[in-house]
Amino acid sequence: MGVACALAVLLPGIRSAAGAGLDDIAPPTPARVVGPTYFGTHFHRLLPVSDGGERATPWPAGQIGALRLWDSSTRWADLEPSRGLFRFDRLDAYVAQAQAHKASLLMVLGSAPRWAAARPDEPGPYGPGSAAEPANLEDWDRYVTALVRRYKGRIEAYELWNEPYFSDLPADRNQPAAFFTGSVASMVELARRARAVLDREDPKAVLLTPGFVGGVQRFDMFLRAGGGRHVGGVAYHYYAEDDRGFIELHRDIRAVMARHGLSRLPLYNTESGFAAQGDGADAAALLARSMVLGAFLGIDRFYQYAWDNGRSGMVFPLTLQPTPSAAAFAAVRRWLVGTTLLGCHFEPAGAVRCEGVRNGENLLIVWRPEGNSSVAMRLQASAQMLAAEHAVDRNRLFNLGALLANGVVAGTDPVAVWWRPPNSIKKVAP
Repeated sequence: MGVACALAVLLPGIRSAAGAGLDDIAPPTPARVVGPTYFGTHFHRLLPVSDGGERATPWPAGQIGALRLWDSSTRWADLEPSRGLFRFDRLDAYVAQAQAHKASLLMVLGSAPRWAAARPDEPGPYGPGSAAEPANLEDWDRYVTALVRRYKGRIEAYELWNEPYFSDLPADRNQPAAFFTGSVASMVELARRARAVLDREDPKAVLLTPGFVGGVQRFDMFLRAGGGRHVGGVAYHYYAEDDRGFIELHRDIRAVMARHGLSRLPLYNTESGFAAQGDGADAAALLARSMVLGAFLGIDRFYQYAWDNGRSGMVFPLTLQPTPSAAAFAAVRRWLVGTTLLGCHFEPAGAVRCEGVRNGENLLIVWRPEGNSSVAMRLQASAQMLAAEHAVDRNRLFNLGALLANGVVAGTDPVAVWWRPPNSIKKVAP
């Protein structure tokens, strides 16, 4: 019976011992089918960035539906190294590869070249002046116009700036790692002018808010200052240490959007990265869980940072062979593309259960965030088990008959189980 055939009735307000205070994730309204563009990433080196024998990163076949252009040597400073001198060769190559692989493109507009910066000697993450607003806003207008005009219909969305701090906040001042050090008013003005360029040059392109990071205070300030009038979507960087942090950040973001009447806008997670420790399995499992939660929470895009990053990447730097995180990314994509999402339930014993349906087959994704014990779940005897796999440990094979008889043992590495017909699921005490 399709969407109505869930594994179990999802009861709003049920709380979990593992995530006390976290309500169940209700089925999206309207019903949501996950598309390939949910699965995004970044590439530092689709082309080498030096002449020292550095290898280019090959595009992974059939996995990437969206690409965010950041830390790819395609910032404003790279594109316009001096006033009026544009160098688009590298960006042209990135755009061509994305188009060849049918990946949607998102471009970050900031940060400023030193020659254009209001504070050219101020320290910044990409050199002096890189975190300052433009001194002459006509330079900004010319740059955005040249960029949008060249890539009309090819770059689908523009993120205003990366991870801004605001000088209005005392705690944000004199922060050497800040990517933007101007006022919130100056950021809103950049948004207004960028929106005007897009309306003129490429009205179908979406302007996103700056990609905020951390708590929602700066995001709220930007909207209170009028920034919401100029954007067609929200960009946020979901950096969280665990499932609870991811969910709570998301709900804080949604609360700010609702307070400003912007709940209808698409919400992009334009950065999430998890630094690998040891063999990388823990980071890979957290990536998989975050991607699943993001989809069920209604996030429109999830941009992993970054495919060829040494700390949080999908390939090992020297060999370019896939890491455990690459396996997790590919697994979640297999599970979710084309799947209608039915919601997530937090079990009292601590497990998380997310449910969906695709082509008449029911999908159950289950894990336990703590990882120090397990929870078993048993399907009714009438269920036909079809397949099961872990997100990270692909070498662990399942005996489908044993699954039906004994249930699913859940740990930090999510397990996906496909089955039919739609019967309810019984919880077995751990």
